Parts: sequence; C-alpha cells; structure tokens
Amino acid sequence: MEKKSRFVAVGPAGRPKSPVRNHKRRGEIVEIAFMHKAADMGFAVTKPYGDSEAYDFIVDSGSRLWRVQVKSCAFRKGLTYQLRAAHHSGNIRAAGPYTADQIDFLAVYIMPVGVWYMIPVNAFTPSTCLCLLPHLPVAAGKYEQFREAWHLLACKRKGKLRTGLVTSPECDYSGLIEMWCTGCEGE
Repeated sequence: MEKKSRFVAVGPAGRPKSPVRNHKRRGEIVEIAFMHKAADMGFAVTKPYGDSEAYDFIVDSGSRLWRVQVKSCAFRKGLTYQLRAAHHSGNIRAAGPYTADQIDFLAVYIMPVGVWYMIPVNAFTPSTCLCLLPHLPVAAGKYEQFREAWHLLACKRKGKLRTGLVTSPECDYSGLIEMWCTGCEGE
C-alpha cells in the first residue's frame, strides 16, 4: 500500500496546486468560484438548466439581469494569459465569437494569480482570443481596466440596486448631472 504524503504541493506564490484533472472539471470549479464571489457581494446568481445557452449565469443586480459567460485560464504563454472567447454550438466547426445578443459579460478567472476580469462583450467582440496581463501594472494591457471590475454589474443607471450589494468601486452614475459609469456608457 502506497503511503500518502502529508505535505501539500504548492504552485506560484505559495498557492496550493489545483487537483483539476481536465478542462471540464476546471470549468466547473471556476463556475463555483464565480457564484461564491458574486453572491458574497450581494448579487443574486442563477444557473440556467443545461448547457444550450451561450451564457453560464444570470446575475441580478436589482436594476438589471446580466448574462455572464465564465472562462478561466491556468497557464501563461510568454508574458500573457491567453484564452479563447468563443462559443461552440455542439459542433467544433460552428464556433464563433460571442455577440451582444448572446452575453453581456465575459467573467475570466486567472487561476495562478487569483484575479477576475469582468469584460463587457462590446469591449472584445468580434475577437476570439484575449490576452490578459494580471501580473503587470493595471495600465499595461487592453483589458486591464476590467480587472476586478465587478462594479460594472452594479450600475445605478437602470434603477435601484439590490439591498446589501457591495462592490468596489461603486458605480458613480449620477442622474442629476447625467454622468455615466463605464458600465452604462454607450447604452
């Protein structure tokens, strides 16, 4: 009988290595992490039945329902974490870029550094390959403005937010001076 070690293997920054065996399992774990993080901030999170939709979750901020697709990246290629921002319709050849008719946000979790990106679909479509730089200063990449940008889901422009909703920074929309936050610009 093989004796198991009592020591935990650690990866970068002393984080325990994930026991993730394959991409499907990693996706399931990251979806659970997304639900926990969003619910902890006060959002209501709903998981649609089945895998037929382009989005994984519906997030309720009280003023709006958002369709969110969750992705993850576990490895860096050179200086960037790269991920494919495309959907599949059951046929690998039918893959295509996400559109605003399918999702509102792409939530990306970079596993080795524990960072979330909340990227509005209009910020990346029609691109299907995103390069993220969570290990560099915020100004370093095209999508870095969306690093930990959970406040984009809590925009005040469309009505009253859920009680107890906490994001940082808060949406700074002011109806008196019609100043829009980045979450509601262009709507």
